[in-house]
Order: sequence, then structure tokens, then C-alpha cells
Amino acid sequence: MRFVVILAGVLLPSPALASQASDPVAPPAAEKPAEKKICRAMPQTGSIMTKRECHTRGEWAEIARRSTAAREKLDRDYGGRTGGIGVSSARQ
Repeated sequence: MRFVVILAGVLLPSPALASQASDPVAPPAAEKPAEKKICRAMPQTGSIMTKRECHTRGEWAEIARRSTAAREKLDRDYGGRTGGIGVSSARQ
């Protein structure tokens, strides 16, 4: 009796597994490989510990571009002022 139950358990799922293997939705070889992540230690304000950030090469380039653009905007907005905001050079 046990043999019949075990045999039925082995033979019944076989056709279901065979039909799944014969018609895959998308072959794994067609998938685009993910870009490699590059991790860097980023300093944290107010802490001696660094935080590890991981991004792709394109994401790091975008972060650098935004950082450069922000620095250039600050230079344009406060260009040449060394005394701080609202301090004019006429008053000495």
C-alpha cells in the first residue's frame, strides 16, 4: 500500500513539471546583465564614521555632475564676496 502512495506521489507531478519546462516565458540568456555597483565611503557631517554608498558608474557620474553644478551656482551667487552675505566693500 505504501508503495502505491509513493509511486503516485512521484508520477503525478511529473507532467506538470514537464509542461512548465517546455514553454518558458523569457529565456534567462536574453536578460540584460545588471551594471556593476561601485561602493565608496562617504563622510558624514558630525560623525567620525563614514557611510558606505553603492551606485553604478552612471549614477556616480550624475552625482558628480549635480555636485559640480551646485558648487558653480554658489560661486555665481556669492562670487567675490569674502565678508559674508550683506557686507559691502564701501563700508570700512
